[in-house]
Amino acid sequence: MNRVWKIFLLWYAIGVILVAFDLLPPFLEWANAVFLYLAGILAIYYSTKVMGTVRGLTISALIMAFTMWAESLGVKYGIVFGAYHYEQDFGIQVFGVPLTIGFAWVMVIFTSLSLMIRLLGKPKSLMKALFFAFMTSLLAVCMDLIIDPVAYQAKQYWVWDDTGPYYDIPTQNFIAWFYVSFIIQFIVYFLAVDKSDELWTKRTKWLYFMMIIMFVITALAYQLFLAVISTALGLLVTYLVYLFFIRRIR
Repeated sequence: MNRVWKIFLLWYAIGVILVAFDLLPPFLEWANAVFLYLAGILAIYYSTKVMGTVRGLTISALIMAFTMWAESLGVKYGIVFGAYHYEQDFGIQVFGVPLTIGFAWVMVIFTSLSLMIRLLGKPKSLMKALFFAFMTSLLAVCMDLIIDPVAYQAKQYWVWDDTGPYYDIPTQNFIAWFYVSFIIQFIVYFLAVDKSDELWTKRTKWLYFMMIIMFVITALAYQLFLAVISTALGLLVTYLVYLFFIRRIR
């Protein structure tokens, strides 16, 4: 898996330049899907560190199935996240949703988890579970604050049929990101056993911020300054909330 990590870093370095500055030629559009697959695979591997191999792989598969089903409700019926459709081919589709989206959700869940790894220690409690799910879901929304404007306004990877005040993205989408993540993370909290090693925890934390940085660079290239500011403020608020409550739930 160390080799996959190195391949990802190389792919990331090249991709940041090509995607951010719109240098990606049409015949390399498939590279976007490969990037998400690699990020998802790394996150799945981390899940096996946190939960053990069998449980990690099983939970990762269930997360992919659940989130893709939830996404399909938006594509087909306009519910959960809102009404939208995909404009570009991201590869194989399940429930009308590209499989890459499932890998992306696994990446979001486990990179957010890695940043809150301290909360997975024993003894477990309902209060800690709620706090863990709340904090990791805030981190998920922070990531979407930069992903959605870039994917929609700059790249049109998908197109919203509904609208909203933030880059014409429905507010429902961000609320759904929080609640979908919250449900998953609340369950994951009780299944995780914190078997992670320091190296892969650190790498997975970096993966979270690397994803945000890539989209921030792209947003700056397309002058989506509000998205950059909103994401930075979101991360700051999340950190302050964590500092305020961390001593109160132990």
